[in-house]
Amino acid sequence: MRAVRAVLFDIDGTLLDTRDAWVAAFDGALAAIRRTGLSGAVAAQWIGTPIETIYAERCGLAGDDLARAVQEFQRIEAASVRQGMRPYPRIAETLASLTSWRLGIVTNKRSATAVEALRVTGLLTSFGVVLGGDSVARKKPAPDPVLRAAAMLGVAAGECVVVGDTEVDVRAGHAAGARTIGVTWGYGTRASLEAAGVDHLIESPDALPPLLRGLTPSRAA
Repeated sequence: MRAVRAVLFDIDGTLLDTRDAWVAAFDGALAAIRRTGLSGAVAAQWIGTPIETIYAERCGLAGDDLARAVQEFQRIEAASVRQGMRPYPRIAETLASLTSWRLGIVTNKRSATAVEALRVTGLLTSFGVVLGGDSVARKKPAPDPVLRAAAMLGVAAGECVVVGDTEVDVRAGHAAGARTIGVTWGYGTRASLEAAGVDHLIESPDALPPLLRGLTPSRAA
């Protein structure tokens, strides 16, 4: 098995706690098209799933209503970056310790929103590439963002590990041929990560560096 050369992170529920911003955007978008029913507080269990999929499959939106809801969600989410997103404890310190690996972002957020969220929370400089859902033809759980991030970082997908909090991250990683690490502090559940076949689980950010060293004995200090 190849040594790990790059680590690709999800954002929501993995690096940043974005639940409040996500819920506000979800509810605000439905209000904008005068639709009610499913609340953002309930829908938050699916954070990480493409927003188009949630609105279509859980809210029954289609056509113009779906397009308008997605557009409004993205607008509200982008506007809430400064107030509604914060790093989980020990994330900054953990990222700073990962100098033996190339780091990237693979998120279903729009690229501009992802970059701004990382910038205002002080994490942006840790990453060599930031890929949002609008950077590829297909969002996670498709392998597209993982494959493209690996190529941009100059490594093979099989030399990457995808770190995320939901089965969407696990499925994307495995579809691309990467290994996966599930985090238990986010919005997914241990059961859903295990059901998706996650390769490793960690309970805290501090557990990530030693796990990566174990997967990369020839490269880590």
